Amino acid sequence: DLTLASANAVRLGVVVVASAGNGANRPYIAGSPANGVGVISVAQTQVPSAIVIPLQINSPAAIAGVYGNTQTMDFAPIGAGVTGDVARVGRGCPAGSVSATSPDDPYTNSPSGKIALIDRGGCAVSLKIDRAAKAGATGVLIGLVAGGDAVRFSFGGGDKFVPSLAIQQVLSNSIKTQLAAGTVNVSISPAAGISLVGSMADTSSRGPAFSTQHIKPEIGAPGASRSAEVGTGTGETAFGGTSGAAPMVTGAAALLVQAFPKYSPERIKALLMNSAETVVYTNPALVPGELAPITRIGAGELRVARALALSTLAWNRETRSAALSFGALEVSETMTVERTLRIENHSHFDKSFNVVPSFRYANDAASGAVRVHAPSRVNVRAHGSEEIEVRLAIDPAKLPTWTLNGGSNGGNGALLNRPEYDGYLTLTAGSEKLSVPWHVLPRKAAENQASLSERDHRSLALRISNRGAEAGDFELFSLAGTSKRLPRDELPKPGDNFAVVDLRAVGVRHLPASEFGDDYLEFAINTQGRRAHPNYPAEFDIYIDTNGDGVDDYVLFNSELGGVGATGQNVVALVALATGAGGTIFFADADLNSGNMIFTVLMNNNNTPAADFPSIGVQPGSTVGFSVFALDNYFTGAQTDEITGMKFTPGKPRFNVGDLPFGSTPSQGKVRIDIPTAKVAKSSSTESGVLVMHRRNAGREASILRADD
Repeated sequence: DLTLASANAVRLGVVVVASAGNGANRPYIAGSPANGVGVISVAQTQVPSAIVIPLQINSPAAIAGVYGNTQTMDFAPIGAGVTGDVARVGRGCPAGSVSATSPDDPYTNSPSGKIALIDRGGCAVSLKIDRAAKAGATGVLIGLVAGGDAVRFSFGGGDKFVPSLAIQQVLSNSIKTQLAAGTVNVSISPAAGISLVGSMADTSSRGPAFSTQHIKPEIGAPGASRSAEVGTGTGETAFGGTSGAAPMVTGAAALLVQAFPKYSPERIKALLMNSAETVVYTNPALVPGELAPITRIGAGELRVARALALSTLAWNRETRSAALSFGALEVSETMTVERTLRIENHSHFDKSFNVVPSFRYANDAASGAVRVHAPSRVNVRAHGSEEIEVRLAIDPAKLPTWTLNGGSNGGNGALLNRPEYDGYLTLTAGSEKLSVPWHVLPRKAAENQASLSERDHRSLALRISNRGAEAGDFELFSLAGTSKRLPRDELPKPGDNFAVVDLRAVGVRHLPASEFGDDYLEFAINTQGRRAHPNYPAEFDIYIDTNGDGVDDYVLFNSELGGVGATGQNVVALVALATGAGGTIFFADADLNSGNMIFTVLMNNNNTPAADFPSIGVQPGSTVGFSVFALDNYFTGAQTDEITGMKFTPGKPRFNVGDLPFGSTPSQGKVRIDIPTAKVAKSSSTESGVLVMHRRNAGREASILRADD
């Protein structure tokens, strides 16, 4: 295991520097081995020459302005720029580029002497630009055909190019609307360029660390460089990303090792982090003035000269980092957490440091949800050390309502900014200044507890009480199966290179067409322990027998949309086992730092045609057999647990959790729900009680309530 090997190397006295990865601004995407304890995890910042060339719309007045959400293309440089009227030309693919025999896409307007607006799609963007240039276009705008930020395109052929920009779909559509009524005049000019120096590279991965919740990445450095090209002798090649930033930090660390040969790797790391430049922006073109969060930049941007000048350092021995990581917390009541900061004075003189905690964002400080307590002054003798306790007091009543999830918003880093609280602890003594980042991810939580009792021979009484600060949202399912906790000796140890997903309970319910427009079947899965993100390391496969013949007909499973590291969004897919036909059907109902997941599948096509949406072809009253298998989808792909042989009859449940089987318990409140029961043959049901899935709950995320308990 490279992560364990890297951490072991640090313990043995080796300074290890690794790139955080290029997964962009998505929660928990920072990679290994940089996530290893003691390893220096490096983010990418922009090189001093980096600029964004915006699109300036000169007229009409309705959309005139400067639009910074653009991307240039290396193969079509801006040069001196261009100004002109826009011509909408359509998709614009040349002959033979869509298929071997495809003709030229017809132009809806001539681009000659104008700036061509071309829709993305069908063929390589470079071929579209080449064709437009040869048709007389003076510039090209590539309009995206899906939402999101402008993206960069790679070279795919062609030999004639003009100044070109990729623009967002929303801007492309605005231009098209105005073109329908008249003329749109635009400029593409380097003179209007927006400098990106001192800001994040959009592709740089975000933390926190998946397994430890530590601040990762920990430091940033410019990452677009040139390197000697292997095998050429004198050749050079461009390279970038965090793989380009990490060598910058490595070189700086080497200089520090040379200057301080007796320092341990943790102390070299502390010098780098304590001296980093904390004023680093997210993207001056898109969000002017917005500082990058700690989980993107860590301590800040590398400043090796400052590091060499330090004779004092501050770090946390537990995490082997010059950072205070308070982790992800479920906060149902007022909470205080603390971390220890060690301050070492390696000079010949006693020093007295002023200690000032600060927040990264003024609105976080103003909210009063998190308060930072630290001694205002600490005295450290020459060649001595002192430790101070830094405490966070968290008031859940002032925390924001949690809006993130691991499905549709699983890759939305901007949403993570709101519940995160972060900042710096600044220590100053004379001209010497040390900075230490701190971070916490507190979730305003409920504290639901549920019980089940017999009301009469035909119903049960479900009672849920909530002692937490947040409303206790819950989902009700028939309890279909359970699994015992796996023995500790079967769980992985550091460096084992496998993960164990330990199933705890499976629930099932029917959402009727009378309430939801269609019949849906939903499966609830609760595991032992929580995962930082639902994408990894857990895959759940639900095999479904729809006709009772003992042969599975469909499999329902979760995965990351687009593949590993592509989007951060967890989705549910349905595949017919007989034909292999199928695909993604819904976003998974899952959250960050959770062991719960809910799968939804359309039961039949009574109201929605199969051509529009696939189903499993089951009518209410028909018994469904199903089994759940848990797999390690990160290391080995191996199955780690299972609950098999479950049965359920939609429309005829043993425990009727209702047509609207969900609700909320008020903070400090209680609810009671009557659960009608029915006698159901064992051949039609394995239901044994009720499974209550709690959302944003401190403590247990699911209550297993057996009817005979």
